[in-house]
Amino acid sequence: MSNDAVPPDDPPPALERRLATILSSDVAGYTRLMGADEEATVQALRGHRAVFDALLKQHHGRVFNTAGDAILAEFPSAVEAVRCATEIQAALQTRNAHLPPEQKMLFRMGINLGDVVVQEGDLLGDGVNVASRIQTVAEPGGICISGSVYDQIQNKLSLQFKALGDQNFKNVGQPIRTFSITHGEAGALPVGAGRLNGKAIALAAAATIVAAALAAGGYALYRENEAKRAEQVALTAQVAAERRAAEDARTRAEEQSRRAVEAEGKAERERLVAESAKREAALQAQLQTAESARARADADRKRLDEERQRSEEQRRATETRAAEARAAEEKRAAEARAAEEKRTAEARAAEEKRAAAESRGRDAKKGRAAATVASLETGKASTADASRAAKGASPFDGAYAGQVCNNPADAAKKVCWAVPLKVENGAASATWARRLIGKSSSVSISIAADGAVAATLDGWNVKTDGPMAGAMNGHAADNRIDVEGRWAGGMRVAGHWTRKQ
Repeated sequence: MSNDAVPPDDPPPALERRLATILSSDVAGYTRLMGADEEATVQALRGHRAVFDALLKQHHGRVFNTAGDAILAEFPSAVEAVRCATEIQAALQTRNAHLPPEQKMLFRMGINLGDVVVQEGDLLGDGVNVASRIQTVAEPGGICISGSVYDQIQNKLSLQFKALGDQNFKNVGQPIRTFSITHGEAGALPVGAGRLNGKAIALAAAATIVAAALAAGGYALYRENEAKRAEQVALTAQVAAERRAAEDARTRAEEQSRRAVEAEGKAERERLVAESAKREAALQAQLQTAESARARADADRKRLDEERQRSEEQRRATETRAAEARAAEEKRAAEARAAEEKRTAEARAAEEKRAAAESRGRDAKKGRAAATVASLETGKASTADASRAAKGASPFDGAYAGQVCNNPADAAKKVCWAVPLKVENGAASATWARRLIGKSSSVSISIAADGAVAATLDGWNVKTDGPMAGAMNGHAADNRIDVEGRWAGGMRVAGHWTRKQ
């Protein structure tokens, strides 16, 4: 055998199967309702579906397929499926109570317990098909179940059943034992007549002859019900109507005969009274059950409204608190930033003030040293100059015109101020206004006998609005005074004056 042979394909995965209780439901006469008023029908269906879904969740069921008004749901328990179906019908009966007959929306339900195939959350197989077929024989507002479901729930729920016998359904291989629920835990339910076999049809025909007087009324009732059950096969509906008419006629005939025979007996009269009282009590019990169901539904609706209102109030309160907390946090952050900026500015101003003070101290020290040197040099001057200095006169005394200029690195930003001087005894001082910052600056000059000039400045830092010192040195000769130096911040400054004639 060749080693190049292609290996066989992997076998397909095995299908997942399980036992499940399937509930099939649809709206009786849905096509007629949609044709009459689409919007009202869709809104009513939404309200009914809300009740349907809430009770389905409460009884651990899940919807696995829908199509228009049809619903397919799965339950892990036959008891829960039937209990859920009866509660849904009771709740929907309350919702339909205030609607006119032509607008009532009634569901038909069928329930089957069987084996199903699981495919991506959907369920397939005879277990689903049988539930859908059983649903078609249920009356509007009624419930039909298969024999497999009946065997599981009997003696477990307070329900009453009517056996419909073995029913043959399309595409279902064998007859299905079928039951209808006549009374649920919340009251009576509509009951279908089921399908008739040949013997039953013959009996219905014979009874029809006996009840000819009542055939017209039965036919009218049949005609009225025919409009509500348009989706059923016409022949099946007709046979069911004839059977009901025949059975009613036979029952009434037997009852009248029995009463005629026993009318004279006191025991019969008492029995009739007792039966009437029993029927009245049953009607009262049904009425009370319906009122109780309506009261529970109203209470549930009120509770849900209150819970929704509380939830909305809590949500608004939470949002309000969150907004207030954010605003408070933002305010605290802004205050913290402002305080930090203020501390930073104060620290920077204090540091600049301290630096300016230290610079003025250094400049003053330099000035005193220069003055000492000038004094020593002055001592070496001629006797005539010393005599003239002693008398207070200086060859540089007089009025001068000139200016002081800041000379930054960028020549385009050079600024000058006109500063006149009046030198007396070799000393002068002047002040000029700094209009930009609303303050004044000043200069003090001392001129030695040999013409050496020492000047000190007192001004203001435009950026920090703090005081700033400076110092300049230069020479006086030929009726001119020229000095240059720097401010404490490092910027160059110069002064130039010419003596007036």
